[in-house]
Amino acid sequence: MAGPFRVSVDRTPSGVALDVSHFVERLVLDLVTEHADALAEILAEQAEDRPYDGHRPETLLVEQLVDALDTRIPVYGVQCRRLADRIRAAAGPVAEGGAAA
Repeated sequence: MAGPFRVSVDRTPSGVALDVSHFVERLVLDLVTEHADALAEILAEQAEDRPYDGHRPETLLVEQLVDALDTRIPVYGVQCRRLADRIRAAAGPVAEGGAAA
């Protein structure tokens, strides 16, 4: 899955929140177009009526699916610095010792 993807930075009371909805949209499309069989298998495992024995058989399927997806968000060139600057600005000044002022 190629980027770049828009990443928005919003201030929160305790730091920042990164909005990666553009990336998530692409990830969902990749899931339903490239990995529909894996999704169907996970849903089938969840639908089976059996007593819970402390193990969910679909867990391994989910792990395999996540491994097959590219969950890294590429950030290129000057955008690296711009993203870092936006995070720094939204997070506010940092007091000595690393705590936000």
